[in-house]
Amino acid sequence: MAADTSFIDFSRPFVDACKNIFTTMVSCNLEAQKPQIKSDSTSRGDITAVIGLSGELEKGGKKTPYKAMLVLAFPYETYFKVASVMLSETYTTYHPDIQDLGGEIVNMIMGNAKRDLKNLGYSSNMAIPSIIEGKGHSIKYPAGTTVVLIPFDSPNGPLYMELCYSTAE
Repeated sequence: MAADTSFIDFSRPFVDACKNIFTTMVSCNLEAQKPQIKSDSTSRGDITAVIGLSGELEKGGKKTPYKAMLVLAFPYETYFKVASVMLSETYTTYHPDIQDLGGEIVNMIMGNAKRDLKNLGYSSNMAIPSIIEGKGHSIKYPAGTTVVLIPFDSPNGPLYMELCYSTAE
């Protein structure tokens, strides 16, 4: 993994964007808990939205390629509550109407974070988000990355952001 300060600088826009999106779109405040290094590939949620990111970091006239991934994992109950608020319907089960909601949320987070990343010298190319649903599913992280898990508490229940990042130095 890149130096810790680079990862902290890289991750801050995602945490800020996530808080902003949930305040704006879900009318709730998220409270970030203590980040930790994730040691397995099992999702902490039942519904997981995943989006990849790549580009270059330009510092001191030098361009360094990087790769990253943003993961947002929701327990079923949290996902249903978030969907109910955002879509003004009541959801208590996984339904085709809410299948893409997690992907839309990570797209919004990524779009917000991308602006701040640009100010830090990062160019960014986003992938198309994907959704994984089911208890105990695994996530395939990019090779050579360390995954940092950032739990959030909210009035709608817990959710989990995972970020991984590496440069090709």
